[in-house]
Amino acid sequence: MFPAKGPMSTLHFLVHGEMAELKRVADAKGWTSLGFSTLSVKWLELHWTSDGWKTTHQVSSNDVPCPVVNGTFHLSGCPAGTEVEFAIHVGIACHAPGDTAGSRDVADLWLNNGGKNFVQTTK
Repeated sequence: MFPAKGPMSTLHFLVHGEMAELKRVADAKGWTSLGFSTLSVKWLELHWTSDGWKTTHQVSSNDVPCPVVNGTFHLSGCPAGTEVEFAIHVGIACHAPGDTAGSRDVADLWLNNGGKNFVQTTK
């Protein structure tokens, strides 16, 4: 990602390993029953639109420089005060408690408000 051209705004959505949605994936995959109860977020992709999905935009935690900091997503080309609809694609990993190196297994999921997507006005 290069320096922004035009306006830039932010939206906030903190994704973390204690979220119920992530824990449900861990349970469904059998991680919890195997003792891999610690979850970490490996990557995030925010998919968003401001025109009813006629055009779509994406920012990723893998972009350089990273447009995602502590739950704040920086949206290039989007003026503050814009209502955006979004979903977040999340990569997660499981670990045993105290296991800080590597991960035992990985998965991904969509956070999308039960299929309705999230709506937020940017700042």
